[in-house]
Amino acid sequence: MTDSAVAMTMVFIAAVMVILASCERKPVMAHAQFVTFSATGWHATMPLKFNPVYDDSTARYDIALAVRHDNSYRYRNLSLVIDVIAADSTISRQHVDMVLADQYGNWTGGGFGALYQDKVDLLYGIAPDGARAVVVWQTMQGCDTLTGLVNVGLVTSPLSKNND
Repeated sequence: MTDSAVAMTMVFIAAVMVILASCERKPVMAHAQFVTFSATGWHATMPLKFNPVYDDSTARYDIALAVRHDNSYRYRNLSLVIDVIAADSTISRQHVDMVLADQYGNWTGGGFGALYQDKVDLLYGIAPDGARAVVVWQTMQGCDTLTGLVNVGLVTSPLSKNND
């Protein structure tokens, strides 16, 4: 084989490797979206709307709600109504009562300093068309405006291949 034939063969092999590498499936990532509250708080008539981000329309996902608060939050729990809107416009409603502190007033969430985060799982193994939007309402009895909440967010995580 001549030097030019060897060089052409090497170029061909390199081109095939590049093409095959570009066809490789890209990893599906978790996504988080957070709403930050001002000092005036979260009013009961102010819904939070999230549009979950999906990297792969054929994958399945878990969706969770995360809440961050500081020491000025006055309650042990957080009562929520969560509407999940599917691609066909059907709505499924969940009532969620997140426990943020134990019976002694100790915060249950993780964190450091004066900021704590708790998370509640909402949906397991859902296809992207099963949750096009998620709307969250605070429904604390006797409290029109909640203060002490810093952020509320939606976390969309792909199922690992081991959990399919």
